Amino acid sequence: MSSALRRTGVQPGRLFDLYGRLLGPLLAGYLLFDRAFAYVHLPGSPLFVAEMMLGLGSVAALTATRRFLLPVSNEPVLAWLAAFALWGLIRTVPGLATYQLDAVRDAALWYYCLFAFFVTAALATSPDLLDRLIDQLARLTPWLLLWLPLGLLLTPVAAAPHVPFSPVSVLSHKAGSTAIAALLALGSMWLLPGTRSPRNRAGWSIVAFLVLALVATQNRGGLLGAVAGMAVGLAFMRHRFGLVARAVLVVGVGLSVATLLSVQAPVTGLQGRAFSASQLVANVVSLGGKESPGNLGGTVEGREQLWSRILDKQIADGHLADGSGFGQNLATEVGVYDEGKDTLRSPHNSHLHIVARLGVAGLSLWIALWVAWYWQLIGSCRRLARDGLHTRRQLAVLSMMVTTSVLVSCFFDPQLEGPQVAALLWTAFGIGVAVSTARPWFGRT
Repeated sequence: MSSALRRTGVQPGRLFDLYGRLLGPLLAGYLLFDRAFAYVHLPGSPLFVAEMMLGLGSVAALTATRRFLLPVSNEPVLAWLAAFALWGLIRTVPGLATYQLDAVRDAALWYYCLFAFFVTAALATSPDLLDRLIDQLARLTPWLLLWLPLGLLLTPVAAAPHVPFSPVSVLSHKAGSTAIAALLALGSMWLLPGTRSPRNRAGWSIVAFLVLALVATQNRGGLLGAVAGMAVGLAFMRHRFGLVARAVLVVGVGLSVATLLSVQAPVTGLQGRAFSASQLVANVVSLGGKESPGNLGGTVEGREQLWSRILDKQIADGHLADGSGFGQNLATEVGVYDEGKDTLRSPHNSHLHIVARLGVAGLSLWIALWVAWYWQLIGSCRRLARDGLHTRRQLAVLSMMVTTSVLVSCFFDPQLEGPQVAALLWTAFGIGVAVSTARPWFGRT
């Protein structure tokens, strides 16, 4: 394949360089526009952006197989990821004949992990890709933090225009995805400040906390994910107690003033929850398991019932070990529907979805994968600091912040099944592997 492409003028590795150049705009599109950016809407034939990127990565892997396999052969954590993907493929194949595109669509639960392989290959080909991504993120951050609160507040507006040839609003922003985007912006400002002054970072941090407060009125999973991600970041920062004290002071004063003034936005969220201080307090209180007003308790009860029914069916069918595979609608099979429509295909929890589709075997690989990844990154932070590789250490911490936020948030929302969050998760995974490696496949700068 490589020799044939050389005869046509295509150099091995050139496509991985192209992949790296397109990666930043792809992630920026998801961060800014969420579902509205997920696919190009053409009459009768939507083209999914993430799948096109994966197609480019696959072709690049075929044209430069050695560069693609080099990180995998050097990094045990990527071998664990390959095992997880292989098991996913094995459990997907039996459902293709019966469920066809439904099986492929459900298999996104595992095949988006290809982003991790392709970004490591792109970094092996072009180590300067990291600098480009850092610069792009620094330029994007102010615009992202200005847009996120507006996008979240305007999402429920019925008069908002739709993406051409689709029912998707251009203002389609899920609260959980918004929380992860705000956390990424917040973490990048403090871990990779560049030329930002402390005053500049403080000002934009207040905007990021405002975004997280708006998210917390609508989605407790997003709030928990952001808090978990911040906790990971603070664990690797100097003067973390001072930062925590200032953050608590700002949040406490802001929430107190908002509560006293009964601050409330003139719009409500898609689930009928108000963007208000009182709703924020109710959501935070509900995290302790206390009775909550509105539909909070009903949401938790409904999800718990769905989760337990699917697990019970797995046990009854004898598929707890290997999973039920891909293609069948799990919610419909247990008699649970999403608002009367046949649209809810998973347990609304990505981790439990792995158990349902891939069984205990898949869950075991999943747990081993993340244990190995965190072990490598945590262990590398001291070495990177000792070797003077400060930027790489900070990127490792930022990668852990993002992945922790996603892994916690997807206990409450099936985020791994959609490219808006999955592409960011697996890219962070691959970058984390690259910056934490002690092996020569990735540059030492």
